[in-house]
Amino acid sequence: MQNFIFYDFETSGLSSAFDQPLQFAAIVTDENLVELERVNIRCQIAPHILPSPHALHVTNIHPKQTVEPSLPNPFEFAQTLQEFIAKWSPACWLGYNTIAFDEPMMRQMFYQNLQPEIFATQMNGNTRLDVIKMVIATHAETPDALSWPIGDNGKTSFKLDRLAPANGFAHANAHDALADVEATIFMFHKIQLGAPSLFAKLLRAREKTTIATELKSYLPMEITLRFGGNPPRTYQGCYCGTSKSNSNTIGFADFDLNDAAELAGASEHEVTDLIEGSPKRIRTLAVNKSETFRPIDHPTVSMLEFCEAVKNSPDLRTYVSQALSERYEERDEADLEIEEKIYSGFYSKPDKDLLFEFQKASWSERVSIVNSFEDVRLRQLGKRLIAFYAPELLSSEQQNSLKEFLANRWSPSLEKVPWTTANDIWSSLSELDTKIEMKAWVEFYEMRIKSAAS
Repeated sequence: MQNFIFYDFETSGLSSAFDQPLQFAAIVTDENLVELERVNIRCQIAPHILPSPHALHVTNIHPKQTVEPSLPNPFEFAQTLQEFIAKWSPACWLGYNTIAFDEPMMRQMFYQNLQPEIFATQMNGNTRLDVIKMVIATHAETPDALSWPIGDNGKTSFKLDRLAPANGFAHANAHDALADVEATIFMFHKIQLGAPSLFAKLLRAREKTTIATELKSYLPMEITLRFGGNPPRTYQGCYCGTSKSNSNTIGFADFDLNDAAELAGASEHEVTDLIEGSPKRIRTLAVNKSETFRPIDHPTVSMLEFCEAVKNSPDLRTYVSQALSERYEERDEADLEIEEKIYSGFYSKPDKDLLFEFQKASWSERVSIVNSFEDVRLRQLGKRLIAFYAPELLSSEQQNSLKEFLANRWSPSLEKVPWTTANDIWSSLSELDTKIEMKAWVEFYEMRIKSAAS
C-alpha cells in the first residue's frame, strides 16, 4: 500500500501558465493516515509576475511578503519540491480539486523553472486522487455519510471551507495551504468511515492503468460527475473508443441515452452528433484525471449486451476516435506564449540529461548549459532564469531587453491577455478598497510596476 501525500498550493492568481505558487504545504501519511512528515514552505514572486490582489486577499498574503528576501526564489522552490517528491516516491498524491488546479500549477512551475520531471507526481510509481471527486461521488451514492452545507446561492456547497466545518472540522484558517491540507485529510477520513464500501472503490481511481484496462475490456462502468451548479449524478455506460490524438481521452456511451443496435450501426456523422449534441449521448472523459470510474457491481443483462454490441463494432470505435480527435484542434504554435508550449513535445534524452546537470551547476555554468539545449523552449526559459537570478552575467543590451519584456508584459495598453497587467491591478484594488490597507498595497504595486519601466 502506498503512502498518501496530501498537498495544497496558495498561488498568485488562477492561471496555471501565467501565475505561480506562493505557498506549498503537504502532510505525508501512511495508509492508516498516521502522519510521517509535514512541510510548509513559501517563495518569492517571480520577477515577471504581478500577483493578483484578489488572490492575495483571499489567501491572507500581504504583497510585501511576496518579495521577502529571506524566502527562496521560484527556481529554488521548484528544486525543493522535486526533491520532496523524489524522497517519498512512490506515493499517492491527493488534495482538494488538485487535478484541476494545483497539479497544473505544479507542472508549470517545474516547466518554467527547468526541472527535469514536469510530471513528477505521475512518474516513478506515483499515483493521484482528488478528494473533491470523492466528495461528489459520496453525495450522489451515499449522501447520509456526510453533512452538506448550503451556500449563499441556496444550493449544496462543495467548497472545502464550508464542507469541512459542517462535518466537524475547526477550519479557522481557511485558504492557508497547511490548514486546507488538514481539512482535506479530515474529509478523506470522514468518507472512509461513513461510506467504506464506496471509499474502497474510489481509491482504485488512482490506478490509471487498472481503470483503462477495465474500460477497454468493455465492462459496464459508472462514474459520478457534476456539471456547473447542478447536483452530482452517477452515469452508467460503456467505453466506446479512444481519441486518435490523445490516448487518455475516451468516449463513454451512456446506457440510458443510447440503443445498443442503433449505436453500433451509427454513421460517422451520427457519431459526431452523439458526442457534440445535447444531451451528451457519448461523453468525452479522461482516464488520467482520477475520475471516479468503477465497475458496476451487478450489471443487468441489457448492460452486458450493450457492451458486447460496442465491442463487436470496430467502425463505431473508429468514428469515435476520429471525432474525439477533431474536438480539440491545437492552436498554431506561432500564436502561443512560451508558457503555453508546455505540452508541445517531450524533451530529448540529451536535453533531459542537461536538465539534471543544470540543477547542480553554478549560474555561470548554467549559461553554457542553456546554450547547449536542443529544445527552443528550454533555451528561452533558461535565458529568462539567468536574467532573473543572475543578471550580472548579462550584457547591458540583454539587461535592457529584460526590462523591455517586463514593461511590455504589464503595459496598461494591453487588452484581453491571459496574465495580470497594470490595468488589472488598479481595477482589482478599487474593488477591494474597503477590505485592505489600501496605501501599502498601492505603494507595493506602484513600485513594482515602476521598476519594470526604469
